[in-house]
This record gives sequence, structure tokens and C-alpha cells, in this order.
Amino acid sequence: MAQLIQSWLICNGRFRVQAIDGIGRRKGRIIEVEVIDTRERFHGSAQRLERLVRKLATPAQRFSAAAT
Repeated sequence: MAQLIQSWLICNGRFRVQAIDGIGRRKGRIIEVEVIDTRERFHGSAQRLERLVRKLATPAQRFSAAAT
């Protein structure tokens, strides 16, 4: 089954977050966080990456747990 990959910027465009969108019973999850300036990419478990994104995001850009 194909899955939709979403990408968005946080912290005024300093970081790019890539995630797989949830389809049907499958839960969406973050798969990668990239530093735009250095092109460095971080991989890890979905829970660990979600915690990282929550720490990086400003209050107005909070990553919604309902979206995962």
C-alpha cells in the first residue's frame, strides 16, 4: 500500500520535518528531521523524533499528537 509523505518547516525554516501520513488503521509517524543549513538528517524511532520536534517547535507550531 502506498503512503503519503508530508514535509513541513519549523523554527522559521531552520528544520524540515518529514512524516508518513496515517492511512486507515495505520498511525502517522515522523521519519526524518533535517537541518536546512547543513543538510544534516536525523533518524530514529518515531517517538524519539516526535519528542525532538516538540522541543524544537514554537508554541504556535506545536506538533499535534492527534495528527499522528
